[in-house]
Amino acid sequence: MNEIPPDGRHDCNAICLGGPCHGLLTHIDQDIGILTVPVPRRSPSEAETCARYRITRERVRYCGQAEPYIALHWADPPCSCGLTP
Repeated sequence: MNEIPPDGRHDCNAICLGGPCHGLLTHIDQDIGILTVPVPRRSPSEAETCARYRITRERVRYCGQAEPYIALHWADPPCSCGLTP
């Protein structure tokens, strides 16, 4: 998961809501569509998976951040990162 540095500066502009990446901050450069987000692994031996998140018009305010985050809503269960939707 992307952590916000102590000075509060980062390039993240979106937050995942629901699913296996709930709360993960990320940076996106598109306005519509579905993104594939890597699911954080709990251990190096865990298989790499991804989850699909839909970009929404919803914005989420976070304490201490001047700009709201773009809300990414979980689209479906995790899939193998090697597969294309």
